[in-house]
Amino acid sequence: MRRLSIPLLLLAAGSAAAQTATIKVNQVGFLPQAHKLAVVPQQATGTNFEVIGADGKTVFSAALGAPGRWEPSGETVRVADFSALAQPGTYRLKVAGLPLSDPFTVKPDAYRALGDAALKAYYFNRSAIEIDARHGGAWARPAGHPDDKVLVHVSAASSARPEGTVLSSPKGWYDAGDYNKYVVNSGISTYTLLAAFEHYPGAFRHDIAIPESGNGVPDILDEAMWNLEWMLTMQDPNDGGVYHKLTNQRFDGIVMPHAGNRTPRYVVAKSTAAALDFAATMATAGRVLAPYEKQWPGMSARMLAAAESAWRWAEANPKAVFKNPKDVATGEYGDDKLDDEFFWAAAELFIATGKDVYAKALRTHDAPLSTPSWGNVRALGWISLAQQRERLAPSFDRARIEQRIDGLAAQLAETSRNGGYRVPMANKDFVWGSNAVILNQAMMLLQAYRLNRKPDYLVAAQSSLDYVLGRNATGYSFVTGFGTRPFMHPHHRPSMADGVAAPVPGWLSGGPNPGQQDKKDCPVPYPSMRPALSYIDHDCSYAANEVAINWNAPLVYVAAALSTLTPSPAMNQPPTMSLDVLAREEQLLQFDRFDQAIASAIGAKVVERARANRQTVTVQIKQGDTVLFSQAMPGASPDHMDWIRRKNNLVKRTGHSSFYTHNEVRQGGGDHDAIPGLDMRDYAAHGGAFPVVVRGQGLVGTITVSGLPGPDDHGLVVATLKDYLKVQP
Repeated sequence: MRRLSIPLLLLAAGSAAAQTATIKVNQVGFLPQAHKLAVVPQQATGTNFEVIGADGKTVFSAALGAPGRWEPSGETVRVADFSALAQPGTYRLKVAGLPLSDPFTVKPDAYRALGDAALKAYYFNRSAIEIDARHGGAWARPAGHPDDKVLVHVSAASSARPEGTVLSSPKGWYDAGDYNKYVVNSGISTYTLLAAFEHYPGAFRHDIAIPESGNGVPDILDEAMWNLEWMLTMQDPNDGGVYHKLTNQRFDGIVMPHAGNRTPRYVVAKSTAAALDFAATMATAGRVLAPYEKQWPGMSARMLAAAESAWRWAEANPKAVFKNPKDVATGEYGDDKLDDEFFWAAAELFIATGKDVYAKALRTHDAPLSTPSWGNVRALGWISLAQQRERLAPSFDRARIEQRIDGLAAQLAETSRNGGYRVPMANKDFVWGSNAVILNQAMMLLQAYRLNRKPDYLVAAQSSLDYVLGRNATGYSFVTGFGTRPFMHPHHRPSMADGVAAPVPGWLSGGPNPGQQDKKDCPVPYPSMRPALSYIDHDCSYAANEVAINWNAPLVYVAAALSTLTPSPAMNQPPTMSLDVLAREEQLLQFDRFDQAIASAIGAKVVERARANRQTVTVQIKQGDTVLFSQAMPGASPDHMDWIRRKNNLVKRTGHSSFYTHNEVRQGGGDHDAIPGLDMRDYAAHGGAFPVVVRGQGLVGTITVSGLPGPDDHGLVVATLKDYLKVQP
């Protein structure tokens, strides 16, 4: 990427400060039913705002909110709320006394391209592979750092592998703006991608144009596997310990990867943090990749075995804290507080094995929850426990999981509500990688929203994504290639050295950092010491403008989560069905008797029909409280079981199918996700649960499907029952 001249750089720095006098809005856009806010500075002379369409006509107008202070930027601002605007289109905001806002769109797939690019950034940062023109376009490059002849550093030497032993450790991702590979940071990065797929598999059904596309495996898993295979090579098979990093002794210069292969590379000392992050990631991967045994034979079992071996090493070496040896000056990722790593690894291994040793470790290493980062990974364990809570009950208290996650989310949502910019960030959160902080905050808000559907949590998560896409004090979109004002000069060696004007797309900038640790190395000053304004778009800035794999991961997660969890627009909701028709279905689809054999036959037919339709669902059939049939098809989300539980509860309470109640509420003008008198954490008025009625006895059970839109879940059950009972449509 071409460098700016010094005069242009000074102009750029000045213009960043001047952005405080502009309307700040998410420059990429919104889903139709998303919460939509913009921030208006105090220089505005009007008290109302308008939203204008591409033709210049006003499509929405309202009063601005009351003035509010945001300490991180030192501004007093007002909020424009245009959440009611759901019509797809391209728009701008207009406020008297200010320039028009940057344009933004409203459309159903608003974040698909963003999520794809954020994920594909990992492909561009692969080690040991050529990025060819077919998949890399303008950013094609030769392969760099094959890492097939890596030396064991003296700090990592053992009797089985003495100093100078040659190892092969290819693949993996370059960590950030440099060309080294670190297990600790790879752990949280890879886990977050795996969690994104586990929680929202539907968001990753399409290809993103990487070499593995079309191989029958979602591209996000292919990408994760590139790094997982490297991580496996970082474990010493002789004792289970894990090397902390694979690195040069010094950072490479500002060169392309293939030009940086001039000095030896080493695996450096084993550490407790590396072993535990490795164990947690491998246990997670073994679980998520289990349905792909055909594509990766034996890999899931191998990963779990490697995870347990690393855990045993960490138990035997609980205080092996990593410090850079004197002759190594690359990134350290040092961490002397290891309770959180023990908790995360124990959580993943307990989920994988159910062994008491891991349950005991969970109790031993429990502590208050906070937003995750590479140095504080406890929250990742809670995320997995929440995802698997139905399967773990009653051995692990579901209420405890929900309370712990909700407690953190409530704090974040309160900060968001009370701040001028309506985001969960406070002064203390503006650290190295502050943009990842806010996206990890969003990830925790989304965990709570998945558990209890509190609207404030979804609103605050949306605001967090809005922040990195332009609704921030600098006015930049902090993702390369996205928005009207994307940052252009990341501290990222390929983007700096490739001669291409535009940076590699899809990367998240580290973001404002009042520490300004690089100011002595940069030819331009930071425009402000204010935490939210302490940013320069210059490739000299490793403290505020570097990229990193752990920062991009929550961007992938949040884009997928909001695309999945944001309610569908009313205009795209299916029309309600006649309650008479639905009641008639319930009358016709009844049984003379119901037992295990019948349940098994119906369950098998549901799965067969779903497979024929290329659908992925989970099916459960109950008689009373006894489960007679239960099957999750390969690739089905574990979250389906919670939906099944909530739908079943609704059928038992009402005696009708969950789809009947869904339509009844909607036709009465109500919100099917907020039914008065029902705790929606325990009930779901979405299609898919159908009452099993035996003539002469009444309601005896339920047949429930989850995994498709509600009408389709319902339709799958009804079509199967009509076929089985030989009832004419």
